[in-house]
Amino acid sequence: MDLQAVAATGWGFAERAYIGGWEVRAAGGRTSRANAALPLGDSGMPLPQTLEAVREWFAERALPGMVQTIDGSPLDREITDLGFTETHRPALRQTAPLGPVLETLKSSTDARHVAEVTTELPEDYFAAYLRGRGIPEFKTLLTSGDALIAFAVVRGDNGQALSVGRVAIDTGTGYAGIAALATVEAARRRGLARIVMRDLLAFAAAHGAGDTYLEVEDGNAPALALYASLGYVTAHRYHCRRL
Repeated sequence: MDLQAVAATGWGFAERAYIGGWEVRAAGGRTSRANAALPLGDSGMPLPQTLEAVREWFAERALPGMVQTIDGSPLDREITDLGFTETHRPALRQTAPLGPVLETLKSSTDARHVAEVTTELPEDYFAAYLRGRGIPEFKTLLTSGDALIAFAVVRGDNGQALSVGRVAIDTGTGYAGIAALATVEAARRRGLARIVMRDLLAFAAAHGAGDTYLEVEDGNAPALALYASLGYVTAHRYHCRRL
C-alpha cells in the first residue's frame, strides 16, 4: 500500500494533469498538497527532464514548480543531488487501524453529543475552519478529489458551528483520511474535535473503511498529542521541494 498515493485521492484541486505517471495539480497556490507534482508512477523520462516539464507546467500558471516527496526517499535524494535543496511545509503522515481508534473515541466522548455528518459542504464550515475563510479555492479543494467525501459539524445551542472536520474515503483501499479539523477558539479543550473524528470515522466504517490516516505539521504539539492518544503512528515525513 502506497500511503502517498492513497493520500492523493483525499485532497482536491482546481486543475490536474499528468506527466507520465506523475500527477500535477494546481489551485491558485493555495496549500502545498494542491499545488505540487505527485510522483505516483514512472514519468517515462529521465528525472531532469521530468522536473523541467513539471517546472514549465507550473510556470505557465505563474506558480513555482513543486514536487511532493517523502523525506529521505530515493527520489527525494535524487532531486536533492540535482541541486533542488529548498523544501516547504514539512508534515507527518500518520496512520492507524480504524476500529481501535473509533472505539477509543467512543469511550472518551459523550454519546449524546453528536456531529451533523453530510456529504455536502456545510454553508458555515468556514466559520470554524478559518484557514479557508475568504479563499474561493478552498471550497473546490474540500469538495473535489477521487474519494468519497463527508463533513462533520458540532454545533452549539444557538446553531453556531463550533468544531468541524472532513473525511475522504479511498474506497479502493479502505483508507479514510481525516483532514480540515478546526474548533473555534472559545470552544477548545472541550473534546469537540474528538466528537467530530468519532462521527466521521463511524461514517467511514459504515462505508467500508478499515484503516485511517491523517496529516499533521510536525511542530503541532497539541494535535500530535491527541493523535498519539488515539493510536496513530507516523508512517513517514513529507515535504515539497521547490524546482
